[in-house]
Amino acid sequence: MMRTYPGLLAVLLLTAAHGAAAQELSMSGAVAIALQRNHDVIAARLDIDAARFDKVQAELYPNPLFGYSVSNLVVGRANPQGPPAIQQPGLLGQTVHTLSISEVIDFWGKRNARMRAADRSVELKTLLVEDALREIVYAVRSAFADVVREQSELALSRQTRARYEDTLRLSRSRFSAGDISEAELKKMELEGMRYQNDEIEASMELDLSREKLAALLAFDSADALPAKLTDPAPARVDEPLGPLIQRALQQRPDVRAAKAAKWLSDAEVASAKREAYPDISLGVMYTHSEFQVSGDNPNALGLGVSLPIPLFDRNQANIGRARVEVKRAQNEGLRLLMQVKHDVAEAHRRLERGQALLAAFEGGMLERADGALHVAESSYKAGAISLLELLEAQRTYLETRAQYLRAGYDYQQAKIDMMHAVSGELP
Repeated sequence: MMRTYPGLLAVLLLTAAHGAAAQELSMSGAVAIALQRNHDVIAARLDIDAARFDKVQAELYPNPLFGYSVSNLVVGRANPQGPPAIQQPGLLGQTVHTLSISEVIDFWGKRNARMRAADRSVELKTLLVEDALREIVYAVRSAFADVVREQSELALSRQTRARYEDTLRLSRSRFSAGDISEAELKKMELEGMRYQNDEIEASMELDLSREKLAALLAFDSADALPAKLTDPAPARVDEPLGPLIQRALQQRPDVRAAKAAKWLSDAEVASAKREAYPDISLGVMYTHSEFQVSGDNPNALGLGVSLPIPLFDRNQANIGRARVEVKRAQNEGLRLLMQVKHDVAEAHRRLERGQALLAAFEGGMLERADGALHVAESSYKAGAISLLELLEAQRTYLETRAQYLRAGYDYQQAKIDMMHAVSGELP
């Protein structure tokens, strides 16, 4: 069954389409927009329409066959039709006209077998489209998480540069007072340029990630996206591995599609076997004869039956191909079961690792890094520590905050991977 996504779709579409920079966009809103606008989504849904027309074709009866023939055309001297004085008939003087209409009668239930196979095909196409939507949702969520991460890294770069500019102003004042050397000041200025470069690089990475997300949402450019994307901190997932695997095996559309492919292959084998039976045609004929002198009735009806004799072509090739598809579907189902278990287990391991890292950072590491930087900045202002010690404290703070952002992003991506693996929201 296709999944539906959150409701305020019309508002989100309008704000995004008009580039309302003051608005915010959530991950669920981005997914809803993609499911309406993404061209891959539209193309995938068209596959279902094509499969439905295959079903329409399977339901059709064969067209009746109409025939007309004229025979007994006189060539040379015709049989006499009366006394010798009567003029000899010409080419069309003794014609026999026959009209016929025939229809294939489905004695073997071929149409029903085709319809069953077509129904299975529509079911398979629907599940394949649902799986394609699952992949698109995964791509949008991952791209959205990239944008949020780049936003956070840009904000951290700006915060670090602003704090460093305060330190640089203080260093210039101390240089003017003769407290530090020109070499130390130059070193501070070079360090400040590095932070400026980090900010420029973070801004560029943010622009690239926004362009990627805009493409997935089928926007002309990233300018159509709101200026800020919001994504709340991911909730912790404590569900055991076993139930997650069971959910994946029950919910994932590719798993259900593998089962549907097996059912479709079985239906195609049954249909191919029935197609081997000869088509029996029944017909009605009407004959009008101009050669009544020979004893023909002027008008007559006739019935006919015809069927091919299946001596050579008994649909062996199509039956064989259908049986190969059965084996292929069975093999794909087994391969997919192993892949699903691997995907869920891998995502679960990354979730556990991400939770452990976040717990370490949030358990006091961030506060210690912040406190150490404040102490270092105050001590440097008071002249109690050297420039090298201040720079070391700043680098430690920046690395700690960057590692925390990466840990949060890794955990969010692991959760997205888990949702993709089990094909559903997590508690």
